[in-house]
This record gives sequence, structure tokens and C-alpha cells, in this order.
Amino acid sequence: MAFAKVTLKAVHDTDLIRVLKKLGIYDDVVSGKFRCFICGKPITLENLGGMFKSRDGKIHLVCNDVKCLLAAAEVTSKIANR
Repeated sequence: MAFAKVTLKAVHDTDLIRVLKKLGIYDDVVSGKFRCFICGKPITLENLGGMFKSRDGKIHLVCNDVKCLLAAAEVTSKIANR
């Protein structure tokens, strides 16, 4: 089984709010408008596990469930290899 190389960028918890505000999505996260791209669970500041941009520039959030993070890594690998 071959694994694709995926580059991950980390954001420390203390910088998360600043990053979300810079991206213009902080208020939407806090108000519960975002759902996990993989499982559909509502995203909160407590369960936000990752984020990525699609080719069209749309930001997608993923919950902190390991299965969702792995699936998101596969999705981002496919986006990067197109």
C-alpha cells in the first residue's frame, strides 16, 4: 500500500482565533455555521481538527476525529496532485 505525501501546517491553539479571524471565518465557526467536511458534525473551537482550501479557494473545516483527519489528508493529497 503506497501512501501519498501530504504537507500539514500546524496552528498552535493560542493562534487559532487569530488565524480564523484572518480568514474571515471566526464568527461562522463560533455561531456553528461550519460542519465537518467529512462527517458533517458541527465544528466548534473545541473540536476543530483541521482546515484546507479547495481549488476554488473555498475553506473547508474538519473535526478532530482521527478518521476525518485521515480522510481529509487523502482529499488534500488528491487536490495537490491535480
